[in-house]
Amino acid sequence: MTTADSAQSQRLFTMKNTARGMVRKNGKPISCEPCRISKIRCDHQQPTCRRCDVRGLSSKCYYHPAPLTRPRKKAQAPRSVSPVNPSRADDEALETSTSPDDSIVPTGPQIGLTSTSQLTYLGSTSFMSAFHRDQRDMSLSTPKTAHASTLRKAWSADFTHVFPRLVQLLRPLRLYEDLITDKYHRSPFTVIPAPLVLTPLRLLRNHWDREGWPHEGLGSQITQNTATNVIKVEANMTTHRFYRLFTGVNLRWEFVGLIFALAGLGASISCPSPLFSLNGKDEISPDAFAMEMAAASHACIEICRQYDNVNDLVVWLQYTYFVLGSNIDGETNHHIYAQFGDLVSCIHAMGLHRPHPPDSSVPFFLSQTRKRVFTASYRTDKNLATFLGRPPRLSYHYCDVELPLDLDDHSLILDHLSLDKAVRQLTSDGWGGFSGGLRPATVIRLRYMIARLREQVMELSLGRGFVGSRESELQMTYQECKRLWDRVPKELHYSKRSWEVLGPHLSIISLVIHLEYLYTVFQVERIRCSESPDAMTDLLDSAMQIVSAVTDFAKQREQEDNIREQYTWIFLFYALPAAGVVATELHRCTVSMVPLPCSMPRSRIIRDLNLLASWFESANPPTSYTHQACVEVTKAIIKLLDDTLDYPSGGQTVDGPQPDTGNRPGPNSGDQVRDSSHSIIGSINTHGQSEAIPNVDTLETSEDFLNWLDELGLDTSVPEFFRWQ
Repeated sequence: MTTADSAQSQRLFTMKNTARGMVRKNGKPISCEPCRISKIRCDHQQPTCRRCDVRGLSSKCYYHPAPLTRPRKKAQAPRSVSPVNPSRADDEALETSTSPDDSIVPTGPQIGLTSTSQLTYLGSTSFMSAFHRDQRDMSLSTPKTAHASTLRKAWSADFTHVFPRLVQLLRPLRLYEDLITDKYHRSPFTVIPAPLVLTPLRLLRNHWDREGWPHEGLGSQITQNTATNVIKVEANMTTHRFYRLFTGVNLRWEFVGLIFALAGLGASISCPSPLFSLNGKDEISPDAFAMEMAAASHACIEICRQYDNVNDLVVWLQYTYFVLGSNIDGETNHHIYAQFGDLVSCIHAMGLHRPHPPDSSVPFFLSQTRKRVFTASYRTDKNLATFLGRPPRLSYHYCDVELPLDLDDHSLILDHLSLDKAVRQLTSDGWGGFSGGLRPATVIRLRYMIARLREQVMELSLGRGFVGSRESELQMTYQECKRLWDRVPKELHYSKRSWEVLGPHLSIISLVIHLEYLYTVFQVERIRCSESPDAMTDLLDSAMQIVSAVTDFAKQREQEDNIREQYTWIFLFYALPAAGVVATELHRCTVSMVPLPCSMPRSRIIRDLNLLASWFESANPPTSYTHQACVEVTKAIIKLLDDTLDYPSGGQTVDGPQPDTGNRPGPNSGDQVRDSSHSIIGSINTHGQSEAIPNVDTLETSEDFLNWLDELGLDTSVPEFFRWQ
């Protein structure tokens, strides 16, 4: 490049950054702080001006958007962090505050801490609509959590002050490496292949161990790399060359944010509830640690957005942050909902929704990773759309991506000969064997296939109105569901014996896949039932299959802690909507004195519903938004069940002649169920909920019941749901 070309490029770079709002009110570019204070002419270069480079002031060079604005009070400043087990010299050099009071991260989840609420839209497939099949459009009162939004703003209000904080937060790299490594060992549903994260993380740590921690200029260097260096991939690129693009001296904010987000996820599944130290002194809870990581990773996203970066690392960061942010804020939080929209925008901008041409310059390991990220995002999109009853953002009509091959993570980075051998061992449609255990790609493929069918169901549920009957479309979709399930490997078919034959790892995986399939069928039956009341039997049967599978899950006492901490979302997303349909219909048939159109005995239905509700009785007060939402919905189900059991006995004999020892519970067993249910209500009411349980006698229709339920003002979220990447 000639001197003239270099000068022209530099001018273009200056103009590009100046156009981003770094100008004064009179239209002239602002000066960096050292030049402004010294009253010398600044050349306005970013991230550091050339004059400061010559004067050796690069570490102090930054551009303040409002230099005359008074600083905030010191008591409001967020906590800085220093390395784990730092030396005394480092402590003196950093001069960071280590008092717990300096941190703006709350020590606990503080579920009740809200400021205002806003109404958000829920459609006909949302989990709330399951209590009444005819309800079309609903709104949900969603509390805004003050602590999470405050932390986000504190991190991203002024990037010139955020850079030093992010650099200091990056110092306990060994802690992050341990958490991320443990996450990949524990989590059954990872998306980004482990070597593409763990290897560059180790290379970065080795680089700093060898070169020493750069006390000055690291933030400017990372920003310079992010702003000016383009991640260019080539067909023959090795993984080592790829890692060099964002590690060592080429470290970028995209990778820094990815480290923070993955470490936050790792802390959420670590055992057994350890305390973490970011400065070698003060310890914080896993929840507070995850919140700090989420805020830091979001700040990295905002930095990358300033430079219009769209690359693979940005997509990885966006996806991982969405998973972590969902754990903290919940999916009904509009910030998280919008964040997923940003991820979809990046996917479209990179063309990940379209197949790569044969002469593509993308190496194999990166091509397969892109397919994994896209298919996982597609499945997440359908789950989120179904849960909220809103249109999906990644439509299959515009997507044409092959499934990722069913290879384990480490096979993606093999040499050509070994890779060819591994690919030849796959079936013609890309499946691998199960003798060596289950692979993340296997689960990604299966869940994507089910999500494809779910989109078809959503078109029938949420799409524009049909002229005439939808029976043919529904029958076709149902048959496709059956054919799909027949294609699922037998090893992953769930049954009650799975907990005895398979280990907990495979059992949970097979359960989730089974529930996603059943829930798709459940949605089909709901549409059928809305058009023909004769389909109620099929709807209740499919609902009870879901309830029974989840109650089997709840009986696994050795998994009880994991269920409460990590898998409560299964109850909210699958079991409680299905249980709500059954409880509502059971109550209606009881008060109307008509038979319950379900193949399962009445006693079994009541027993399973009671077990599902009582599972929350033995738990501590809600510690997550998911648990809180489950408790609120369970209270409504319990009230329906209590009113059904307390109804005059004349209304309980319409199911046909049944001896007391048969399908209908006898007086003693019925009393036991009622006592248990009432004790559940008492326990749940002690959780600080002020809403009164409604008098079900006044709920003449299911619509009345749903209207009451909508007025609860739930923070209905599924924090752990998207942890299953």
